[in-house]
Amino acid sequence: MKFRFKLWDLGSKLIFIATCLALASFFFKWLDIGVAAENGFLQGGAFFIVCFIYPFLKVVREKKMNKIIAYAFALAAIILTMMYVSSKTVDFFGQTIRGAAAGPYLFMVSCGLLSFGIFKRKY
Repeated sequence: MKFRFKLWDLGSKLIFIATCLALASFFFKWLDIGVAAENGFLQGGAFFIVCFIYPFLKVVREKKMNKIIAYAFALAAIILTMMYVSSKTVDFFGQTIRGAAAGPYLFMVSCGLLSFGIFKRKY
């Protein structure tokens, strides 16, 4: 398989970059509550990358992508990440404590970039 990044359209490049950014987010802290901090691999966030597999493989293999399926995966990734962040937010003695660190927010940005890349992809 030949890797021809320069020949790809803008949407394909954005999908590739979004997938790399999503993978990088797993090395960031996903949970930080002061006494405990865990990255995305330990928090199970790595399962979210499944939503990136279909668009990523279509880009790398330079195949036609069904945009409805790709949007469904991107939307699922956004919803799952929002559910993760909200599950790490708790009320403690009347104060809201957010346990989610930078990792899930970076992952959510990569999901947005994935959605925009799907929109801009030509084939």
